[in-house]
Amino acid sequence: MSENNQSEKNEKIVKKMTTTSESPKEETRVTQVRRVSAPNRNKVAVVAIVAVVAIAGIAILAWLLWPSQAGKPVPAPRSISVEEPAKEGRRPTEQKLILTAEQLQRAGIKVEPVGEKAAPEMTSQMATGVVQPNAYHETPVISLVSGIVRSVRAELGQAVGRGQTLVVISSNELAETQSRYVTAFAELDEHHRHHLRTEKLLAIGAASRQDFEMATTKLKTAEADVANLRQKLLLLGLSPQRVNGLNALSEVSSEVAIPSPASGSITTRTVNPGEVIEANKELMRVTDLSSVWVVCQVYERDLGRVVVGSGASVTSDAYPGRVFRGHISYVDPRLDPATRTAQVRIELANPGQALKIGMYVNVAFPTIGGAENTVPVAPVAAVQNINNQQTVFLATNDPNVFVLRPVRLGPDSNGFYPVLEGLAVGDRIVTEGSFLLRAEWLKTNPSNVR
Repeated sequence: MSENNQSEKNEKIVKKMTTTSESPKEETRVTQVRRVSAPNRNKVAVVAIVAVVAIAGIAILAWLLWPSQAGKPVPAPRSISVEEPAKEGRRPTEQKLILTAEQLQRAGIKVEPVGEKAAPEMTSQMATGVVQPNAYHETPVISLVSGIVRSVRAELGQAVGRGQTLVVISSNELAETQSRYVTAFAELDEHHRHHLRTEKLLAIGAASRQDFEMATTKLKTAEADVANLRQKLLLLGLSPQRVNGLNALSEVSSEVAIPSPASGSITTRTVNPGEVIEANKELMRVTDLSSVWVVCQVYERDLGRVVVGSGASVTSDAYPGRVFRGHISYVDPRLDPATRTAQVRIELANPGQALKIGMYVNVAFPTIGGAENTVPVAPVAAVQNINNQQTVFLATNDPNVFVLRPVRLGPDSNGFYPVLEGLAVGDRIVTEGSFLLRAEWLKTNPSNVR
């Protein structure tokens, strides 16, 4: 009995110890499980939130794109302008005036292109110059023979071409030289045949060496005489073809034609038919007037601003509204002690030979470092005031149709307005008759008059 009780007590003690030893391990395992499961729960929560946001976005997008909403207007943001900007250079709609043939004839319309002048704010100084021929393009016409002038085939101011006959001269000197040439050429032929015969005789022993050398000397002398006379005939004005054709005395002529040495205009003439002239006399002068010089005097104080190669603008009272552009090609290194000025030369093109030799012109030198600038100019007669707006009438391809063009002008000077806005150089505007066009426009547009 006692053994049974003892065994029962031992079993209870063992169970108790077992229970006590296992409980810490279970607690440790449970704690680890809890620590592992906590992050998993956080990840699940984040994924769930993202999914909900995505579903909500898809739902909103589907609602906006649903066909029932397609026709509804969506207001534009207030910060965006929906107006189309005006394109640069586009003019407002211009009004036109159409005239009948009778009205056009009665108006006496005169159309002129818009001119130009140097902008005063870009010029450093003005000077007065004189137009002179370009000395590098001047060529004198000189007779190398003396004789009598038979004819003159060019008038003063006439345009001539290179090689064109200008003067015909009859010269005894020329005739004598041609006769000597024909004779020398015949002697050359004789000496050439004699040289060949002597050479053959020398080969067979029928002539001496001395005879052959004398024949050779005479042949070379004859060749030199012919060459000398040929060159003289060319210098006297005969052409190579005419010299080559001199084979007999019957072909000798005393007349020689003096050709033009260059293309240009006859600027001087000092000979007339029947006049007796000496050799080396200047008969005419041919000048290429496609470019000219303008020579002006610049004061000493302004010479520092005049540089060779810089531009210059030339205007003339004969051509109002027209500017001729050139460049400074020469500044005289010498100063006139009396006037304290130096000579300045401007070289410029002369289209249509508009600038005449000896003409007085105005020269404008641009400021140093500034570009040459010009402004369009319109005659005072072309400008009309319509509705308190300065306006001109532009000609079109149709002679009966004119366009009203508003313009902005500067103060008038010498009968011209500088155009600040509205016109460009070369635009064709009505000058004479613009007042009648204004009257016709006011009659046909009474509602527009204010």
